[in-house]
Amino acid sequence: MNLCRKESRQRGVTLVFALLALVALTLGSVALIRAVDTGVLALGNLAFKQSGLMAGGRAAEQALTWLAGEVNGSNLYKDIGGDTGYYATSIDTLDATGATVGTANVQAQVDWDSNGCKVYGVPVGVVCIQPSRVIEVGADKVRYVITRMCSAEGPIVMGDGQCARPPIPDVVAGNSKGLSNQAYEPDVPTDEAPATMYRVITRTLGPKGTVTFTETMAHF
Repeated sequence: MNLCRKESRQRGVTLVFALLALVALTLGSVALIRAVDTGVLALGNLAFKQSGLMAGGRAAEQALTWLAGEVNGSNLYKDIGGDTGYYATSIDTLDATGATVGTANVQAQVDWDSNGCKVYGVPVGVVCIQPSRVIEVGADKVRYVITRMCSAEGPIVMGDGQCARPPIPDVVAGNSKGLSNQAYEPDVPTDEAPATMYRVITRTLGPKGTVTFTETMAHF
């Protein structure tokens, strides 16, 4: 009789260890699944970001193509806004990403979502500028803003210092010191007016609400 009782107790202990092993394996499986899910999520977010960057680049190219067609006229002397998203000044207080929303110093906002620059139904910022029309690149939707890097609207006057210029090689002035600063030098002989800098800011809204911003500087 004593031997039977010992064998029964041993079988009970074995069952306990088996249950503990099963619990350990289950917890390990759950941890592995969570690790795999996290990795897949990270790769998915990276893919969405890369897609957003490519879409932003495509939209920036369209913006630059539009600029190239207008640069010889007078349309770029003033704000156009609307579907073009063009503004003739640099808008130094522009907060294209909304980083200042919720702070005591909210700067100029861009109406990316066509809701009047509102957050939870409440307007934010004193200035709300309009971006371009929506450009669809695959599953991504892109809008952009173009700003001329000048402090005021109107025609460009050489030497007034109101507009940012691309670097001018000093070799034009008869020396080889490299590149001058971005301010226009009126005493440097050139055959044509210096180019003006423009900035293109794109905002891409991708799948699952992924938002990507790009900034492109160009001169014409």
